[in-house]
This record gives sequence, C-alpha cells and structure tokens, in this order.
Amino acid sequence: MRLHNSVRHWGPTMGSDQIAEIAPAVREILGGGSGWIATFEVTGDPTKWVQFEIGCINAAYLSADAPSQKLGGLPAFALLMWEPNKYLTGSLDLSDPRSIARWIDDYYFSAVLECADDYSIDVGIARL
Repeated sequence: MRLHNSVRHWGPTMGSDQIAEIAPAVREILGGGSGWIATFEVTGDPTKWVQFEIGCINAAYLSADAPSQKLGGLPAFALLMWEPNKYLTGSLDLSDPRSIARWIDDYYFSAVLECADDYSIDVGIARL
C-alpha cells in the first residue's frame, strides 16, 4: 500500500484480531518514513487511543498516578513526558511491525487502558 496525504481508516475489529488490524498500519508508518502517524482508537470510546510514529508512542493516560506505577517497566518503552489523566509520550525501541502491534495491543490497550479482550478498534493513518 502506498501512503497518501489523507487519513485512511480500517473498520473495527473484535477479539484477537486487534494485532492483525494494528500491524498493517504500523507497517505503512515504518515504510513511509518520518512525518506519518497511525492512530488506534477503541471504537465508541475516544478516551482510549494510541498513536504510533516511528520510534514513538503517544497515548491516552487515564490515571493521576505516576506512569511508573502503571507501566512498571514495560519492555522496549522509555517514558519521555506525561500529563495526569490525559496522555503520555515515550520512545518505543521495536522495529518489527508485528512486535509493535503486539506491544500496542498487549501492553497498552490491555494492560494500561484495561480494555476488554474483545475490544473493537478503529485505525487511521495521517500525514503530520
């Protein structure tokens, strides 16, 4: 797939399909170079979202507690900044699209945002 200057959306998914939906968007971002971002949002809940650009995660952070308490040493992630009950930003030291997709699903949506196993996700890609 070729990246365009517009936002591209994939439909919602359910169950264990989230990684299969996240990975193609991550692959596009990695192949497109800098200046592109993928946004993953829980369908029907705009407060639960993750954005990925090469080497970086920006995500909803719905807690007043310091991220170190909630993140507890997430693999391949280094916190750069955060604002209570709003967002966090950090570097992500992974380069394989499937590994990045698994990290976003397993560690962030499931562990940090506490989404149910069958959460649905909307995916978009945009030029920064």
